[in-house]
Amino acid sequence: MPKKNADHISRPMNCFLAYRLEKQGEIIARFPEANHRDISKIVAKWWRDLPEEEKQPYRDRARLAKEEHQRRFPDYK
Repeated sequence: MPKKNADHISRPMNCFLAYRLEKQGEIIARFPEANHRDISKIVAKWWRDLPEEEKQPYRDRARLAKEEHQRRFPDYK
């Protein structure tokens, strides 16, 4: 597998990825046999079923991360 360029700038985390990162440990604890594909399916269903008001904190977190990313890397495309 090729290594990432040391100068590579990663994209800011979006709301779904923030949710996944938070829930991944819970999924692994509840479904210890789950592989990455299973975890993705489970967390995607949980996200779809999540009420909009419960998604909002993750959207806010993603918006702040994007703003910070734009501030730190103004030339990022």
